[in-house]
Amino acid sequence: MPHNKRLNLVFLIIYIAVFLYIMLFLLVPPFQDFIIDMRTSLSTITEGGNYFWALLISFGICFLGSASIGFPVPFPVVLFTLSNSVYIKYENLGLVVEQIIMSGNFWFEILGLAIIGGLGAACGELTGYVLGWGAKKIEETRDLESLKNLNGFSRLILKNESRTPFYVFLFALTPLPDDILFIPIGMRKYPLWKTLIPAWLGKNVTTLLYCCWPLFLEAGLIATGLESNDTSTIITEAVILLFTITVMYFIFSFNWDRYATNLEKKRQARKE
Repeated sequence: MPHNKRLNLVFLIIYIAVFLYIMLFLLVPPFQDFIIDMRTSLSTITEGGNYFWALLISFGICFLGSASIGFPVPFPVVLFTLSNSVYIKYENLGLVVEQIIMSGNFWFEILGLAIIGGLGAACGELTGYVLGWGAKKIEETRDLESLKNLNGFSRLILKNESRTPFYVFLFALTPLPDDILFIPIGMRKYPLWKTLIPAWLGKNVTTLLYCCWPLFLEAGLIATGLESNDTSTIITEAVILLFTITVMYFIFSFNWDRYATNLEKKRQARKE
């Protein structure tokens, strides 16, 4: 939480690892060939009967991505890989991007990955909510700065409870780390059904966008007169991962407890 050296160290290691991965991929041909070959082998995961396993992977990785507390799980990269496998499968049939977009079977498979992934992500939020219930009891007996910070964040979110489902939907819709929202909501014992429904709706939109990345990337490259390749795809994944981690670091490092306290003091001063 605020000024937590351990938190800074964890995120610094993640940043270094991702940048090192990008540098190795761009500058070391054997490493680049290995990553591309591995990606090519993964592209068969949605062929034939393997599609069922792709659905399980989508559910599992999205569940882990939402259930992980305080550690970023790059589930967008996995969803991108799965959906890219579907795209490559139809591309190998000789279809161009315009024909793929018009294919009902293609969208059926994409929507399947997105909806099952959204379900897994929504179920994963239960861990943060349950942890929040337990953290509330700990906060009542121990003076922990991290829990005070989360509680400060919950005071902001639940200041107007009628807007809380919208905040849940917003967090689920964006790369914002949901666990930092569900933990304080659990601490406040906000009704579970009022959080899971908007979370599921938001997650479905998010997973669908992630699954459409191959199409977005292909359309963007076509618009600029370029062709997509394994290098551009892998670099795009890494950049999005860095963005997600950056947002998560900001949310975790910001002193929400102090911010909420200052807002309450200002509001109280206006009333007086």
